[in-house]
Amino acid sequence: MRNKILLLLVVIIAGALLYFCFGKVGQKGEQAAVAATDVTLAYTPTMQQYGFTEPVILKAPPQRVVSLVHTPVLALHEMGIKKVAIPQAAMLEWPADLAKDAKQLNVSMNSNFDIESVIALEPDLVIVGYQSKDTYGKILDREKIPVYYVDAGHVVSYKSIKELTDVLIAAFGKNNAGAEAITARFQKLEGRLAEKSRENQGQKVMVLQSAPPRHYIQGREGTLGSMLDMLGYTNVFHSDSGKMVLLDLEQALTYEPDMVFCVGGAQTGSEHQQVMEADFAKNPAYWNNIQAIKENNVVYLPIKYVATAGINIIDNLNELIDTIDAKKLQKK
Repeated sequence: MRNKILLLLVVIIAGALLYFCFGKVGQKGEQAAVAATDVTLAYTPTMQQYGFTEPVILKAPPQRVVSLVHTPVLALHEMGIKKVAIPQAAMLEWPADLAKDAKQLNVSMNSNFDIESVIALEPDLVIVGYQSKDTYGKILDREKIPVYYVDAGHVVSYKSIKELTDVLIAAFGKNNAGAEAITARFQKLEGRLAEKSRENQGQKVMVLQSAPPRHYIQGREGTLGSMLDMLGYTNVFHSDSGKMVLLDLEQALTYEPDMVFCVGGAQTGSEHQQVMEADFAKNPAYWNNIQAIKENNVVYLPIKYVATAGINIIDNLNELIDTIDAKKLQKK
């Protein structure tokens, strides 16, 4: 009897030890499985400079994303991330299926935008420009809606767009054909940029952004100016006062660019060419003093080169390279 009791105690103790060891392992395995579904949105080096350092961690991939800024929209779309609302676009056309499925928000007039309309969509992630942290961000935080801040504004650099796209791919792009295609397009583009940068060294450009009769000049940090900088051109205009300023007509005569690039509000380059040439014709005595204009070493570009909207910068840069090459062939 005594031996039976001892044997029973041994069995009970052994069972308890097995449960403790393997039960705990199972619990840890379940915790690891839950953690594996987490989505981490790190902050880019650009955003860290603005003080955003702690990553946003979502417990599951988002199913109802709202973006109040243009920059991440196309990358998310190509990776198949569901968006319930996006900004209206003036500089480009959203893909037809995206425009059909997502509500388009008029966020251009910030003072009139109703953030409550976003809350009503019950999003599980809202992407917001960093400038709105103390306005929209505070309201969304109050509603316990996850918010991820991004670089936003009239000019967002290629570097900043690439950084953000890398973060989105790291978060959502595992075994994702769309993410792989985006990465391949960036790699191919950067090969072309390196080649053209070597080819264009030493050539000077002037960049005009115009709505005649008013003409502005961009430096190397403007939208189009930054693209030409990546292509190896030297910008004739330098200023610490901003990326773009009203053209000083007297000063412009001293620049002596090899090529002039003109961008404006027209939907096509040929439409903008008509607008600009009509304005040049009103004062030929002035404009023909700029040799590049006199000799028609001018590239005319549409509105999509006025502001960036995320990964469409890949297509814009490729088209810009092709347009410049065609212009050079035309002049030969």
